[in-house]
Amino acid sequence: MMILSKASKGMTLIEMTAVVVVTSIIALGMTMGTQGVLLHYQSDHVRQDLRQYGSNVMREMVKELNLAQKVEVDGLNGFSRIKLFKFYNDLTPSMVISCHQTNGVQFNYAVPLDGTLKFPNFGAFRGNGQRSIWIKDFVVNSEPSSRPGLTAFKQSYLHLELTLSMDQDVFTNGQTTSEDHYFHRGVFLGQSFIMKKLTNDQSQIS
Repeated sequence: MMILSKASKGMTLIEMTAVVVVTSIIALGMTMGTQGVLLHYQSDHVRQDLRQYGSNVMREMVKELNLAQKVEVDGLNGFSRIKLFKFYNDLTPSMVISCHQTNGVQFNYAVPLDGTLKFPNFGAFRGNGQRSIWIKDFVVNSEPSSRPGLTAFKQSYLHLELTLSMDQDVFTNGQTTSEDHYFHRGVFLGQSFIMKKLTNDQSQIS
């Protein structure tokens, strides 16, 4: 007579419940971790575009300023505006550098470099309720001077300060917070200083 061994019992209900709970927790953790990595990657992608734009547009502004024989600074749209004159005695500027909050820095009220240096407010991971970027501030100041003899020299040294902002993925009390990216360039207007000096010297002689 064969004696059949008893089959091993399966998992109990408590054990199955424990496995389901642990598996759910692991899956939830992996999902949240993946979302966090994805959000960080997306923000970093937009942030890189913003930094590259800031560096490039500042470089182009410095180039144009170095070519001008006369420079004037006033304001437009709440930002500084720079008027560049190709020749010192010109009455009309050959170029105007201005700023628009959502359109970026503009040369003669158009996108610099024949439309290639666009403000990166459109593209992957931005707009349509995602991240948004804008120009927060653009300020142009000359170097202050307390000595009359150095006034012309100091006025020929400009500080360009550009602040770009981007929404972060961090939410505080249901509201998005933003991060600022600051760009600064100092530029000495060599041609402008020389022409101003020559004009002042000629006026004193006459």
